[in-house]
Amino acid sequence: MDFVMKQALGGATKDMGKMLGGEEEKDPDAQKKEEERQEALRQQEEERKAKHARMEAEREKVRQQIRDKN
Repeated sequence: MDFVMKQALGGATKDMGKMLGGEEEKDPDAQKKEEERQEALRQQEEERKAKHARMEAEREKVRQQIRDKN
């Protein structure tokens, strides 16, 4: 019977304590990891914006060349 219960619950047995109102495990490096994650997201967003700005500048250059030909 234990085998059947383990199969039915799958990997959720680790989280059962949390679901039943138990304490969550505290990661001592959680704050540092979150700060690093936020910094990485900010950096990716800046890189994305810079890339789009370069692409738009290139498009505008092509548009101006087309205008000048006419």
